[in-house]
Amino acid sequence: MSATLDSRQMLAFATLARRGSFTMAAKDLFLTQSAVSHTIKTFEREVGARLFDRVGKKCI
Repeated sequence: MSATLDSRQMLAFATLARRGSFTMAAKDLFLTQSAVSHTIKTFEREVGARLFDRVGKKCI
């Protein structure tokens, strides 16, 4: 686990939680869907837990 919180990861997490969609979160953050997905996967690996359940194109 990282010793410090990464603000980009926290922003991606909060935006994804609010929007419920990687695509919509990416649009809000002016990133690609792939970049948001990668950021969340890295964040999940660092905290050692799955943060979202992926259901098709949505996350819960």
